[in-house]
Amino acid sequence: MSLARRPASELPGDPAQLRLVYSHEHDAVPYDDEDTLENWRVSIRVYHGEEEECAGGCTDACQQLIDHGDEVGHLSLWRLREDTGTDRWMVADARSGDLEGIASAVLDDGEYSTAFQDVIDCPVGDLLILDRVFLARPWRGFGLGPVFAAEAIRRLSGGCCAAAAAPGMAEWPDNPDEVSDAYRAAANAKIAALWESIGFHALHRGVQLLDTSLQEPVDLHRARRKDLEDLSAAYQAHLADQPAHPEPATIPNAPPIAPAPAVRPAPVPAAETEPSDGLAAAASLSDLQWESESSGWSHNDRATALSVAAQATHDTDLRQLAARIKYVHEGLRDAWISAVAFPGSRFDLYPFRENPAALGPLADVWVYGCNLSGRYQGRSHAVGRGCRHGRPLTPNTERMPLAHLLDLSSFWEWNGPSCSFCHGWSGQRLTPDPHAHYLTVLAGHRN
Repeated sequence: MSLARRPASELPGDPAQLRLVYSHEHDAVPYDDEDTLENWRVSIRVYHGEEEECAGGCTDACQQLIDHGDEVGHLSLWRLREDTGTDRWMVADARSGDLEGIASAVLDDGEYSTAFQDVIDCPVGDLLILDRVFLARPWRGFGLGPVFAAEAIRRLSGGCCAAAAAPGMAEWPDNPDEVSDAYRAAANAKIAALWESIGFHALHRGVQLLDTSLQEPVDLHRARRKDLEDLSAAYQAHLADQPAHPEPATIPNAPPIAPAPAVRPAPVPAAETEPSDGLAAAASLSDLQWESESSGWSHNDRATALSVAAQATHDTDLRQLAARIKYVHEGLRDAWISAVAFPGSRFDLYPFRENPAALGPLADVWVYGCNLSGRYQGRSHAVGRGCRHGRPLTPNTERMPLAHLLDLSSFWEWNGPSCSFCHGWSGQRLTPDPHAHYLTVLAGHRN
């Protein structure tokens, strides 16, 4: 049963050549809830083959694609661990409305609910939650989402008695006001059908479960792998019938496309897309839109956060905007900060510390932190989700241009205020020109 809706000839590359890269990090001594709820991110990446030669010769950008690839999608999964001594529902609720909704459906007073135990053959062990599946638009419509979800579940479900998911809207019309209850129901049904193709079945409250002890998910996973092999063969057959392309088909022709929730994409305010390093602003609002629509936050809070985030520009004082969402849900405030700023740990400052003149348009990028100038005892930390010590964005948060921060030698001393997890600061999301300059400097430095 092929899940593809588009012909293989429209693929931007051979899907069988995509690579899944798994990542998870935690402190050596897990902090607070890290023992109970752990996040796994699976990056879906396309690579430039080492033996492939571009028309006109390869460039430095090709070497980057050979070494690191380019992200064309990602999955986010959570492992909710049993028997850690912490209330699993409270941990899920503190993280997001989506996770709380799933936890409420499968847990009852800290234990697996009767409904859960009735459908899971051996209801003992952890729970794996499939949270997000994203594919950049050129890769959508070929049935790849369930293929990669099944692959990730196969590798991450050891010790889990079940996997859970809560399907949400797949597409938005150009005018979100057109979204009716019937529209939502039809969209959610389509997503639910995709997850059923890899072994999920409806529980209640919109939650689906996959029993990891059954043979059915194994058989369906093999069937989806066969779908991928058939899709790859169809793509290769299409290439054989075509004249030579100017560049290898596996190399994206567009700039890197950023993570934006694929299962429920929202309209973005600009046509540009955010690169996968997470520094630029183009697609960050769509992430916030997705989190808002798929959460249990109130309508008024969501509308306020989205409206205020849309007003952020490169020279806006984010502290003033943050004051306007002071009373919305804490999780929504964190999501809002992630949409308008990035933690310093994502930004490679090394080439600029070696040569501050290389900053160029980055010199005026605003940075925020709780103790940038070292006026207080203790470390400086990023705002929002930068690390376990992330601080809220308030009128007392320090703010200065990036060039000024580089001049503060006390900030970079071994015993200075810079936090080793988030690097002690957050930057305002980059506009296209500064971001392009950053990538150019970084590429030159690595070469």
